[in-house]
Amino acid sequence: MVSGVLSLTTILLCPKLPSKFDSRRSFSYQPSSCSTLRVVTCSNSSPESPATAEKLHDDASVTGGAIDFQRATTSLTQKLLSAPKKVTLVRHGLSSWNDEGRVQGSSNMSMLTEIGVRQAERCREALKNIHFDHCFSSPISRAKSTAEVLWQGRDEPLIFLDSLKEAHLFFLEGMKNESGGSGC
Repeated sequence: MVSGVLSLTTILLCPKLPSKFDSRRSFSYQPSSCSTLRVVTCSNSSPESPATAEKLHDDASVTGGAIDFQRATTSLTQKLLSAPKKVTLVRHGLSSWNDEGRVQGSSNMSMLTEIGVRQAERCREALKNIHFDHCFSSPISRAKSTAEVLWQGRDEPLIFLDSLKEAHLFFLEGMKNESGGSGC
């Protein structure tokens, strides 16, 4: 039996809202320019536990300094969206280095564990009735394996982007968290 808990967080993204990190900016609120962001988290907890939904409780932008979506992200097309879009983020399942308490970074040596595969299967089941235009993933093995499990049975090809890789943490990668890697 596949075990896990699905946690779904929906966040309204409005690029023209002022950020609490930059009170000098003054933008007008335009609901038509807003999009929603769904963050899906799967764990290996009891499947009887209910799925939870959390919402952002204030009107502050969740993007901080990237309020205009130019400084922290790169547009693939430089074209404006014709309509609001929904984005669903799923974190990779439990990896071997998660299990060992190691710093991962952009290392490709950490593999998805059996528990991680079951977590991805549970997420796939939870998302099976939702239409997705595309699936983008980091090419790092733990994320790639999770995406391949999630995307099984879908017609569109997976898209692997280097820009989705985790940051390179140099000598910290592979280090045990209690040996100096904690907090990174």
